[in-house]
Amino acid sequence: MIFFGKKGGAAVFYILIEENYSENNRVHQLLDGIGQIAKKKHDDISIFNRTEQLPEDCRVAIIICQSLKWSTDRIEELNAKGIHPLVFGFQYLDTMYKYSSIAPNYTKSAYRLTKYILSDGGGKTAILGYNEDSLPDRLKYIGIRYAVNEMGGEYEVFKNHGNVLACLDDFEKRCEGITNIVCCNDNIAVMLHAKYKSVAEGRNICSCSGNKISEFFENPYPVCRIDYIEAGVQLAMLYRFLLKEEVIYSTVMTFDLEFLEGRGEIPMGLPGGAEIYSSSEVDFYGDENLSEMEALDNMLSNCDPTDIAILADITAGLTYEKISEKHYLAINTVKYRVKKMLDTVGTDSRRALIALLDEYGVKFKNCDKTE
Repeated sequence: MIFFGKKGGAAVFYILIEENYSENNRVHQLLDGIGQIAKKKHDDISIFNRTEQLPEDCRVAIIICQSLKWSTDRIEELNAKGIHPLVFGFQYLDTMYKYSSIAPNYTKSAYRLTKYILSDGGGKTAILGYNEDSLPDRLKYIGIRYAVNEMGGEYEVFKNHGNVLACLDDFEKRCEGITNIVCCNDNIAVMLHAKYKSVAEGRNICSCSGNKISEFFENPYPVCRIDYIEAGVQLAMLYRFLLKEEVIYSTVMTFDLEFLEGRGEIPMGLPGGAEIYSSSEVDFYGDENLSEMEALDNMLSNCDPTDIAILADITAGLTYEKISEKHYLAINTVKYRVKKMLDTVGTDSRRALIALLDEYGVKFKNCDKTE
């Protein structure tokens, strides 16, 4: 057990760390990030390796581990003790027990990387080292595939079944016609760079979850790397948020990975310039075909009971005058509310709004509102 910070501080960070992972430098950086918040807030940090070591007053515990099974086992144990688990690194776990999590946005990062290297001229893309049993790999695969399809290209998957060299041997035999290589993790990329130089030569390469070693290559490739200190800061902030809640509900947060362009012939900057760098993301609910529906949904989400009642009257064919009389509102108030709804949904008339509501089957009960 390790204590850090001011004894008797405002809060205590209870942290469970998988024992064989505790000396990993990434864990130390996470703890440095947590420590920044603990020091600022005059909190304490207590570190444990076993659930039974946690004190009775513990309400939330951070889980830091490498093993998926270790994580799910600890979640079950913590639930049994009435403690809410906050898991780092695993966003979706196959468990029926309640937990919160904070994890890298692998899908967005893989999308950005792939889009970046495809800006060099397209061509066929290899998704190298994909392990379908790995949740991060599955999330990355979604982003890679989305980017390739968006750029009008094609891709081929080279799977890793637990043997990196076997995967790379397979790629070496079947790499003809491949222009771009997106490595699912940096272990694959480093091995490719070190042992299959002739295969890597002349191809655009990028890698997710960059290792430190790749920073020192003569020609570093673009990577997305976790800033573990910043991740620790975010983890600490989520922990403190959960701790303040009277009833703790499962909460999922993601954070962006650090984007490092590397050097070489790949153009510096994301496609479309800095604007895409700051705003582009994989938003599967942001498809252009769904934008109209999203705007309508956003409008309805912003409506209060008065707005809903006015919408019901509009669809029933009532005039502004009738609506104002019915709800004891000034006619300008009714007009203002309708105008605000029209602006939100992006239509310029009541008729267009009614048509849109009808198109998506939005029906209102006969509601008589009053404020």
